[in-house]
Amino acid sequence: MSSQTSNVPAVDDIAGLERAALENMFVGMSNHAQLAEEGGPIILTEASGIRVKDIHGKEYIDGISGMYFRNVGHGREEIARAIYEQLSTVSMNVYAGVTPKIIQLAAKIAELTPGDLNRTFFSQGGSDANETALKMAQAYHVRTGDKGRYKVISRRYSYHGATYGTMWLGGHPGFPRTDYQPKPANVVHVPQPDPYRCELGGTTAEDCAIRCAQAIEDAILFEGPDSVSALIGEPISQPLGGVVPHESYWPRVREICDKYGVLLIFDEVITGFGRLGTWFGADFVGVTPDILTFAKGVTSGYWPLGGAVATNNIADIFAGGPEKTFSHMYTYSAHPGGGAAGMAALEIMERENLVQNARQRGEQLSESLNDIMDRHPIVGDARGVGLIQGLELVKDRETKEHFDPSVGLNARLTEKLIDRGIWIRVPAFILPLAPPLIITADEIDELTSAIDESLGEVEKELGLT
Repeated sequence: MSSQTSNVPAVDDIAGLERAALENMFVGMSNHAQLAEEGGPIILTEASGIRVKDIHGKEYIDGISGMYFRNVGHGREEIARAIYEQLSTVSMNVYAGVTPKIIQLAAKIAELTPGDLNRTFFSQGGSDANETALKMAQAYHVRTGDKGRYKVISRRYSYHGATYGTMWLGGHPGFPRTDYQPKPANVVHVPQPDPYRCELGGTTAEDCAIRCAQAIEDAILFEGPDSVSALIGEPISQPLGGVVPHESYWPRVREICDKYGVLLIFDEVITGFGRLGTWFGADFVGVTPDILTFAKGVTSGYWPLGGAVATNNIADIFAGGPEKTFSHMYTYSAHPGGGAAGMAALEIMERENLVQNARQRGEQLSESLNDIMDRHPIVGDARGVGLIQGLELVKDRETKEHFDPSVGLNARLTEKLIDRGIWIRVPAFILPLAPPLIITADEIDELTSAIDESLGEVEKELGLT
Protein backbone atom coordinates (compact mmCIF):
# COMPACT_ATOMS: atom_id res chain seq x y z
CA MET A 1 0.00 0.00 0.00
CA SER A 2 1.57 3.27 -1.10
CA SER A 3 1.76 6.13 1.37
CA GLN A 4 -0.26 9.22 0.56
CA THR A 5 -0.37 12.68 2.05
CA SER A 6 -3.75 13.31 3.64
CA ASN A 7 -5.81 16.22 2.36
CA VAL A 8 -7.69 16.39 5.64
CA PRO A 9 -6.57 19.58 7.43
CA ALA A 10 -5.74 19.68 11.12
CA VAL A 11 -8.24 21.50 13.32
CA ASP A 12 -5.70 24.29 13.92
CA ASP A 13 -4.74 24.62 10.24
CA ILE A 14 -6.67 27.77 9.38
CA ALA A 15 -5.63 27.98 5.74
CA GLY A 16 -6.21 24.27 5.24
CA LEU A 17 -9.68 24.40 6.75
CA GLU A 18 -10.63 27.40 4.62
CA ARG A 19 -9.37 25.62 1.50
CA ALA A 20 -11.18 22.38 2.31
CA ALA A 21 -14.43 24.22 3.06
CA LEU A 22 -14.35 25.75 -0.42
CA GLU A 23 -13.20 22.60 -2.18
CA ASN A 24 -15.15 19.88 -0.40
CA MET A 25 -18.45 21.31 0.86
CA PHE A 26 -21.81 22.50 -0.32
CA VAL A 27 -22.67 25.26 2.15
CA GLY A 28 -26.41 25.88 2.38
CA MET A 29 -27.83 28.54 0.05
CA SER A 30 -24.31 29.59 -1.04
CA ASN A 31 -21.82 28.45 -3.63
CA HIS A 32 -18.08 28.06 -3.39
CA ALA A 33 -17.26 30.81 -5.92
CA GLN A 34 -19.42 33.31 -4.05
CA LEU A 35 -17.98 32.24 -0.71
CA ALA A 36 -14.42 32.51 -2.04
CA GLU A 37 -15.07 36.15 -2.96
CA GLU A 38 -16.32 36.75 0.59
CA GLY A 39 -13.30 35.08 2.14
CA GLY A 40 -14.95 31.71 2.69
CA PRO A 41 -17.70 30.59 5.09
CA ILE A 42 -17.47 31.57 8.72
CA ILE A 43 -15.65 28.79 10.61
CA LEU A 44 -16.78 28.78 14.22
CA THR A 45 -14.50 27.65 17.02
CA GLU A 46 -16.21 28.98 20.15
CA ALA A 47 -19.73 29.95 21.20
CA SER A 48 -21.25 31.11 24.46
CA GLY A 49 -24.48 32.90 25.29
CA ILE A 50 -25.56 35.03 22.35
CA ARG A 51 -22.03 35.25 20.89
CA VAL A 52 -19.94 33.13 18.55
CA LYS A 53 -16.24 33.39 17.67
CA ASP A 54 -14.65 32.49 14.35
CA ILE A 55 -11.37 30.75 13.64
CA HIS A 56 -9.59 34.12 13.39
CA GLY A 57 -10.74 35.09 16.89
CA LYS A 58 -13.38 37.63 15.82
CA GLU A 59 -16.52 37.65 17.98
CA TYR A 60 -20.06 38.25 16.76
CA ILE A 61 -23.53 38.58 18.24
CA ASP A 62 -25.60 35.78 16.75
CA GLY A 63 -28.49 37.87 15.46
CA ILE A 64 -30.64 35.00 14.16
CA SER A 65 -29.97 32.24 16.72
CA GLY A 66 -27.95 30.12 14.30
CA MET A 67 -30.95 29.64 12.05
CA TYR A 68 -33.83 30.48 14.40
CA PHE A 69 -33.04 27.62 16.78
CA ARG A 70 -30.53 28.54 19.54
CA ASN A 71 -33.27 29.62 21.96
CA VAL A 72 -31.36 28.97 25.19
CA GLY A 73 -28.11 30.31 23.78
CA HIS A 74 -24.77 28.76 22.90
CA GLY A 75 -22.48 26.75 25.16
CA ARG A 76 -25.06 25.01 27.36
CA GLU A 77 -22.96 22.21 28.77
CA GLU A 78 -25.86 20.61 30.62
CA ILE A 79 -27.55 19.83 27.30
CA ALA A 80 -24.33 18.34 25.94
CA ARG A 81 -23.98 16.26 29.12
CA ALA A 82 -27.57 15.04 28.85
CA ILE A 83 -26.93 13.91 25.27
CA TYR A 84 -23.66 12.22 26.28
CA GLU A 85 -25.26 10.38 29.18
CA GLN A 86 -28.10 9.18 26.97
CA LEU A 87 -25.87 8.00 24.13
CA SER A 88 -23.60 6.26 26.64
CA THR A 89 -26.51 4.08 27.76
CA VAL A 90 -28.81 3.68 24.74
CA SER A 91 -27.69 5.40 21.56
CA MET A 92 -30.39 4.26 19.15
CA ASN A 93 -33.87 2.75 19.22
CA VAL A 94 -34.65 -0.78 18.17
CA TYR A 95 -37.56 -1.31 15.81
CA ALA A 96 -40.83 -0.23 17.49
CA GLY A 97 -38.89 0.69 20.64
CA VAL A 98 -38.49 3.99 22.49
CA THR A 99 -36.51 5.29 25.46
CA PRO A 100 -37.61 7.02 28.71
CA LYS A 101 -36.40 10.53 27.77
CA ILE A 102 -38.30 10.63 24.47
CA ILE A 103 -41.44 9.48 26.29
CA GLN A 104 -40.94 12.27 28.83
CA LEU A 105 -40.50 14.78 26.00
CA ALA A 106 -43.71 13.66 24.30
CA ALA A 107 -45.56 14.07 27.59
CA LYS A 108 -43.99 17.50 28.14
CA ILE A 109 -44.99 18.69 24.67
CA ALA A 110 -48.56 17.53 25.31
CA GLU A 111 -48.47 19.53 28.55
CA LEU A 112 -47.17 22.71 26.87
CA THR A 113 -49.26 22.74 23.68
CA PRO A 114 -52.79 24.16 23.80
CA GLY A 115 -56.06 22.24 23.58
CA ASP A 116 -55.89 18.48 23.14
CA LEU A 117 -52.73 18.37 21.02
CA ASN A 118 -51.53 15.25 22.77
CA ARG A 119 -49.75 12.76 20.50
CA THR A 120 -46.40 13.44 18.81
CA PHE A 121 -44.71 11.73 15.89
CA PHE A 122 -41.01 12.63 16.20
CA SER A 123 -38.98 13.42 13.09
CA GLN A 124 -35.45 14.73 12.51
CA GLY A 125 -36.19 18.36 11.69
CA GLY A 126 -38.70 20.90 10.43
CA SER A 127 -38.97 19.87 6.79
CA ASP A 128 -39.80 16.26 7.60
CA ALA A 129 -42.07 17.38 10.44
CA ASN A 130 -44.17 19.21 7.86
CA GLU A 131 -43.99 16.25 5.47
CA THR A 132 -45.26 14.12 8.36
CA ALA A 133 -48.15 16.52 9.00
CA LEU A 134 -49.18 16.51 5.34
CA LYS A 135 -49.13 12.71 5.20
CA MET A 136 -51.03 12.50 8.47
CA ALA A 137 -53.71 14.88 7.19
CA GLN A 138 -54.23 13.00 3.95
CA ALA A 139 -54.22 9.62 5.72
CA TYR A 140 -56.80 10.96 8.18
CA HIS A 141 -59.16 11.81 5.33
CA VAL A 142 -58.65 8.42 3.72
CA ARG A 143 -59.48 6.68 7.00
CA THR A 144 -62.63 8.79 7.43
CA GLY A 145 -63.88 8.04 3.92
CA ASP A 146 -62.75 11.25 2.18
CA LYS A 147 -60.19 9.60 -0.05
CA GLY A 148 -60.26 12.37 -2.66
CA ARG A 149 -58.84 15.03 -0.33
CA TYR A 150 -55.24 15.49 -1.45
CA LYS A 151 -54.74 19.23 -2.09
CA VAL A 152 -52.84 21.48 0.30
CA ILE A 153 -53.38 25.22 0.64
CA SER A 154 -50.46 27.40 1.73
CA ARG A 155 -49.75 31.14 1.78
CA ARG A 156 -47.33 32.96 -0.47
CA TYR A 157 -44.20 34.26 1.31
CA SER A 158 -44.26 31.46 3.84
CA TYR A 159 -41.58 28.83 4.35
CA HIS A 160 -42.24 25.22 5.29
CA GLY A 161 -39.10 23.29 4.41
CA ALA A 162 -36.53 22.21 1.86
CA THR A 163 -37.80 18.83 0.71
CA TYR A 164 -39.32 18.67 -2.76
CA GLY A 165 -42.82 18.68 -1.36
CA THR A 166 -42.47 21.28 1.38
CA MET A 167 -40.40 23.73 -0.66
CA TRP A 168 -43.43 24.41 -2.83
CA LEU A 169 -45.57 25.38 0.15
CA GLY A 170 -45.56 29.15 0.25
CA GLY A 171 -42.40 30.61 -1.22
CA HIS A 172 -39.42 32.23 0.49
CA PRO A 173 -38.19 35.27 -1.51
CA GLY A 174 -34.59 34.25 -0.81
CA PHE A 175 -35.00 30.62 -1.92
CA PRO A 176 -36.03 30.52 -5.60
CA ARG A 177 -37.48 27.27 -6.95
CA THR A 178 -36.60 27.76 -10.60
CA ASP A 179 -34.44 24.60 -10.61
CA TYR A 180 -37.21 22.38 -9.31
CA GLN A 181 -40.11 22.58 -11.74
CA PRO A 182 -42.88 21.64 -12.09
CA LYS A 183 -44.88 22.69 -9.06
CA PRO A 184 -46.71 19.70 -7.54
CA ALA A 185 -50.28 19.58 -8.78
CA ASN A 186 -51.74 19.32 -5.28
CA VAL A 187 -50.37 22.68 -4.05
CA VAL A 188 -52.67 25.73 -3.98
CA HIS A 189 -51.36 29.18 -3.03
CA VAL A 190 -53.29 32.01 -1.39
CA PRO A 191 -52.16 35.50 -0.25
CA GLN A 192 -50.13 36.24 2.87
CA PRO A 193 -52.01 38.60 5.26
CA ASP A 194 -49.19 41.18 5.20
CA PRO A 195 -50.75 44.55 6.07
CA TYR A 196 -47.73 46.44 4.65
CA ARG A 197 -48.16 44.94 1.18
CA CYS A 198 -51.67 43.54 1.13
CA GLU A 199 -51.88 41.58 -2.11
CA LEU A 200 -55.66 42.00 -2.17
CA GLY A 201 -55.63 45.77 -1.63
CA GLY A 202 -56.61 45.89 2.03
CA THR A 203 -56.10 49.37 3.43
CA THR A 204 -55.87 48.37 7.11
CA ALA A 205 -54.51 45.32 8.91
CA GLU A 206 -58.06 44.17 9.67
CA ASP A 207 -59.23 44.74 6.09
CA CYS A 208 -56.25 42.77 4.78
CA ALA A 209 -56.96 39.93 7.22
CA ILE A 210 -60.61 39.73 6.18
CA ARG A 211 -59.74 39.66 2.48
CA CYS A 212 -56.98 37.09 2.89
CA ALA A 213 -59.16 34.80 4.99
CA GLN A 214 -61.89 35.08 2.37
CA ALA A 215 -59.33 34.14 -0.28
CA ILE A 216 -58.85 30.84 1.54
CA GLU A 217 -62.56 30.10 1.44
CA ASP A 218 -62.68 31.11 -2.22
CA ALA A 219 -59.79 28.76 -3.00
CA ILE A 220 -61.47 25.87 -1.19
CA LEU A 221 -64.68 26.44 -3.14
CA PHE A 222 -62.85 26.84 -6.45
CA GLU A 223 -60.80 23.66 -5.98
CA GLY A 224 -63.76 21.77 -4.57
CA PRO A 225 -63.99 21.20 -0.79
CA ASP A 226 -63.95 17.43 -1.25
CA SER A 227 -60.47 17.69 -2.80
CA VAL A 228 -58.77 19.82 -0.11
CA SER A 229 -56.92 18.02 2.67
CA ALA A 230 -55.26 20.76 4.73
CA LEU A 231 -54.19 24.36 5.07
CA ILE A 232 -50.70 24.95 6.42
CA GLY A 233 -49.38 28.23 7.78
CA GLU A 234 -47.16 29.77 10.43
CA PRO A 235 -48.99 31.80 13.10
CA ILE A 236 -46.37 34.51 12.43
CA SER A 237 -44.60 34.17 9.09
CA GLN A 238 -40.79 34.46 9.11
CA PRO A 239 -39.61 35.03 5.50
CA LEU A 240 -40.83 38.64 5.43
CA GLY A 241 -39.40 39.42 8.86
CA GLY A 242 -42.28 38.39 11.10
CA VAL A 243 -45.62 39.19 9.47
CA VAL A 244 -48.22 39.60 12.22
CA PRO A 245 -51.75 39.28 10.83
CA HIS A 246 -54.66 41.13 12.40
CA GLU A 247 -56.09 39.29 15.42
CA SER A 248 -59.22 38.39 13.44
CA TYR A 249 -57.35 36.37 10.80
CA TRP A 250 -56.61 33.02 12.41
CA PRO A 251 -59.97 32.63 14.22
CA ARG A 252 -61.70 33.23 10.88
CA VAL A 253 -59.40 30.75 9.12
CA ARG A 254 -60.19 28.18 11.83
CA GLU A 255 -63.91 28.69 11.16
CA ILE A 256 -63.43 28.26 7.41
CA CYS A 257 -61.42 25.06 7.83
CA ASP A 258 -64.05 23.62 10.18
CA LYS A 259 -66.85 24.57 7.79
CA TYR A 260 -65.36 22.56 4.92
CA GLY A 261 -63.67 19.75 6.83
CA VAL A 262 -60.15 21.00 5.99
CA LEU A 263 -57.47 20.25 8.58
CA LEU A 264 -55.52 23.24 9.93
CA ILE A 265 -51.76 22.70 10.33
CA PHE A 266 -49.68 25.23 12.24
CA ASP A 267 -46.01 25.21 11.27
CA GLU A 268 -44.36 26.21 14.55
CA VAL A 269 -40.83 25.17 13.62
CA ILE A 270 -39.71 28.76 14.26
CA THR A 271 -42.55 30.22 16.35
CA GLY A 272 -42.68 27.36 18.84
CA PHE A 273 -40.98 27.15 22.23
CA GLY A 274 -41.04 30.74 23.35
CA ARG A 275 -39.88 32.86 20.45
CA LEU A 276 -43.06 34.96 20.31
CA GLY A 277 -43.16 35.50 24.07
CA THR A 278 -45.66 32.65 24.39
CA TRP A 279 -44.89 28.94 24.40
CA PHE A 280 -46.42 28.56 20.95
CA GLY A 281 -47.77 30.76 18.21
CA ALA A 282 -51.08 28.97 18.70
CA ASP A 283 -51.21 30.59 22.15
CA PHE A 284 -50.38 33.99 20.66
CA VAL A 285 -53.18 33.89 18.06
CA GLY A 286 -55.67 32.05 20.29
CA VAL A 287 -56.32 29.17 17.90
CA THR A 288 -55.63 25.45 18.30
CA PRO A 289 -54.75 23.68 15.05
CA ASP A 290 -55.49 20.03 14.22
CA ILE A 291 -51.78 19.33 13.80
CA LEU A 292 -48.86 21.42 15.07
CA THR A 293 -45.33 20.92 13.78
CA PHE A 294 -42.14 21.87 15.59
CA ALA A 295 -38.33 21.52 15.47
CA LYS A 296 -35.47 23.97 16.12
CA GLY A 297 -36.32 25.37 19.56
CA VAL A 298 -37.41 22.06 21.07
CA THR A 299 -33.72 21.17 21.60
CA SER A 300 -32.40 24.70 20.95
CA GLY A 301 -30.61 23.12 18.00
CA TYR A 302 -28.39 20.94 20.16
CA TRP A 303 -29.81 17.86 18.43
CA PRO A 304 -31.70 17.56 15.11
CA LEU A 305 -35.26 16.83 16.24
CA GLY A 306 -38.71 17.79 15.06
CA GLY A 307 -42.21 16.47 15.21
CA ALA A 308 -45.90 16.72 14.45
CA VAL A 309 -48.37 16.87 17.34
CA ALA A 310 -51.93 15.76 16.61
CA THR A 311 -55.15 16.37 18.50
CA ASN A 312 -56.93 13.36 19.97
CA ASN A 313 -59.49 13.56 17.18
CA ILE A 314 -56.77 13.06 14.57
CA ALA A 315 -54.65 10.58 16.52
CA ASP A 316 -57.51 8.27 17.45
CA ILE A 317 -58.25 7.60 13.78
CA PHE A 318 -54.98 5.66 13.66
CA ALA A 319 -55.84 3.35 16.59
CA GLY A 320 -57.16 -0.19 16.20
CA GLY A 321 -56.00 -3.10 14.10
CA PRO A 322 -52.82 -3.11 11.99
CA GLU A 323 -54.71 -1.62 9.07
CA LYS A 324 -55.37 1.51 11.16
CA THR A 325 -51.69 2.29 11.78
CA PHE A 326 -50.27 5.60 10.57
CA SER A 327 -48.03 4.20 7.83
CA HIS A 328 -45.01 6.43 8.26
CA MET A 329 -41.58 6.44 9.90
CA TYR A 330 -37.96 7.58 9.61
CA THR A 331 -34.84 5.67 10.60
CA TYR A 332 -34.00 8.27 13.25
CA SER A 333 -37.54 8.97 14.47
CA ALA A 334 -37.73 9.56 18.23
CA HIS A 335 -33.94 9.39 18.56
CA PRO A 336 -32.81 8.96 22.19
CA GLY A 337 -30.33 11.83 21.90
CA GLY A 338 -33.13 14.14 20.82
CA GLY A 339 -35.24 13.22 23.82
CA ALA A 340 -32.38 13.96 26.20
CA ALA A 341 -31.55 17.26 24.47
CA GLY A 342 -35.19 18.35 24.41
CA MET A 343 -35.84 17.68 28.07
CA ALA A 344 -32.66 19.50 29.10
CA ALA A 345 -33.41 22.50 26.86
CA LEU A 346 -37.01 22.86 28.04
CA GLU A 347 -35.91 22.64 31.67
CA ILE A 348 -33.61 25.62 31.04
CA MET A 349 -36.45 27.49 29.33
CA GLU A 350 -38.70 27.08 32.35
CA ARG A 351 -36.04 27.62 35.02
CA GLU A 352 -34.81 30.88 33.48
CA ASN A 353 -38.25 32.21 32.46
CA LEU A 354 -37.11 32.61 28.86
CA VAL A 355 -40.64 32.85 27.45
CA GLN A 356 -41.22 35.92 29.59
CA ASN A 357 -37.81 37.31 28.64
CA ALA A 358 -38.62 36.89 24.95
CA ARG A 359 -41.80 38.88 25.45
CA GLN A 360 -40.08 41.70 27.36
CA ARG A 361 -37.04 41.92 25.10
CA GLY A 362 -39.36 41.73 22.09
CA GLU A 363 -41.19 44.85 23.27
CA GLN A 364 -37.84 46.60 23.66
CA LEU A 365 -36.69 45.45 20.22
CA SER A 366 -39.91 46.58 18.57
CA GLU A 367 -39.56 50.06 20.08
CA SER A 368 -35.95 50.31 18.89
CA LEU A 369 -36.76 49.13 15.36
CA ASN A 370 -39.58 51.66 15.06
CA ASP A 371 -37.14 54.40 16.14
CA ILE A 372 -34.70 53.16 13.49
CA MET A 373 -37.42 53.26 10.85
CA ASP A 374 -38.16 56.89 11.75
CA ARG A 375 -34.50 57.82 11.15
CA HIS A 376 -33.70 55.84 8.01
CA PRO A 377 -35.45 56.41 4.67
CA ILE A 378 -34.53 52.98 3.31
CA VAL A 379 -36.59 51.26 6.02
CA GLY A 380 -40.12 50.92 4.74
CA ASP A 381 -41.55 48.88 7.58
CA ALA A 382 -40.64 47.46 11.00
CA ARG A 383 -42.60 44.37 11.97
CA GLY A 384 -42.74 41.28 14.12
CA VAL A 385 -43.34 40.27 17.71
CA GLY A 386 -41.27 38.76 20.49
CA LEU A 387 -37.86 37.76 19.20
CA ILE A 388 -38.80 37.30 15.57
CA GLN A 389 -38.80 40.72 13.96
CA GLY A 390 -37.47 42.43 10.88
CA LEU A 391 -37.05 45.51 8.72
CA GLU A 392 -38.21 45.72 5.10
CA LEU A 393 -35.80 47.77 2.99
CA VAL A 394 -37.14 49.94 0.18
CA LYS A 395 -35.83 52.38 -2.39
CA ASP A 396 -38.91 54.59 -2.10
CA ARG A 397 -41.23 54.69 0.89
CA GLU A 398 -44.12 56.12 -1.06
CA THR A 399 -44.15 53.49 -3.79
CA LYS A 400 -42.61 50.74 -1.62
CA GLU A 401 -40.31 49.92 -4.54
CA HIS A 402 -37.38 47.67 -3.70
CA PHE A 403 -33.81 48.38 -4.72
CA ASP A 404 -32.62 46.75 -7.91
CA PRO A 405 -30.57 43.63 -7.06
CA SER A 406 -27.61 45.13 -8.93
CA VAL A 407 -27.24 47.66 -6.09
CA GLY A 408 -26.28 44.79 -3.79
CA LEU A 409 -28.09 46.29 -0.83
CA ASN A 410 -28.26 43.05 1.12
CA ALA A 411 -24.54 42.33 0.62
CA ARG A 412 -23.61 45.90 1.60
CA LEU A 413 -25.67 45.74 4.78
CA THR A 414 -24.42 42.26 5.66
CA GLU A 415 -20.83 43.53 5.38
CA LYS A 416 -21.52 46.56 7.61
CA LEU A 417 -23.13 44.38 10.25
CA ILE A 418 -20.29 41.87 10.22
CA ASP A 419 -17.78 44.72 10.55
CA ARG A 420 -19.60 45.71 13.73
CA GLY A 421 -19.61 42.19 15.14
CA ILE A 422 -23.20 41.23 14.22
CA TRP A 423 -23.69 37.94 12.40
CA ILE A 424 -26.79 38.41 10.23
CA ARG A 425 -26.73 37.58 6.53
CA VAL A 426 -29.33 39.88 4.99
CA PRO A 427 -31.35 38.01 2.33
CA ALA A 428 -33.14 39.88 -0.46
CA PHE A 429 -34.93 42.94 1.01
CA ILE A 430 -35.52 41.86 4.62
CA LEU A 431 -33.18 42.38 7.56
CA PRO A 432 -34.26 39.53 9.89
CA LEU A 433 -33.79 39.55 13.64
CA ALA A 434 -34.20 36.52 15.88
CA PRO A 435 -31.56 36.53 18.67
CA PRO A 436 -31.43 33.84 21.36
CA LEU A 437 -34.14 34.13 24.00
CA ILE A 438 -31.52 34.75 26.69
CA ILE A 439 -30.60 38.17 25.25
CA THR A 440 -30.46 41.01 27.79
CA ALA A 441 -31.67 44.59 27.57
CA ASP A 442 -28.09 45.85 27.15
CA GLU A 443 -27.46 43.33 24.39
CA ILE A 444 -30.62 44.44 22.56
CA ASP A 445 -29.26 47.98 22.69
CA GLU A 446 -25.88 46.79 21.36
CA LEU A 447 -27.57 44.92 18.52
CA THR A 448 -29.88 47.74 17.45
CA SER A 449 -27.14 50.37 17.70
CA ALA A 450 -25.05 48.37 15.23
CA ILE A 451 -28.05 48.09 12.89
CA ASP A 452 -28.65 51.84 13.15
CA GLU A 453 -25.02 52.63 12.30
CA SER A 454 -24.90 50.10 9.47
CA LEU A 455 -28.03 51.48 7.83
CA GLY A 456 -26.63 55.00 8.07
CA GLU A 457 -23.39 53.97 6.42
CA VAL A 458 -25.20 52.20 3.57
CA GLU A 459 -27.44 55.23 3.01
CA LYS A 460 -24.35 57.44 2.70
CA GLU A 461 -22.82 55.07 0.16
CA LEU A 462 -26.03 55.21 -1.88
CA GLY A 463 -26.16 59.02 -1.67
CA LEU A 464 -29.42 59.04 0.26
CA THR A 465 -28.25 61.23 3.14
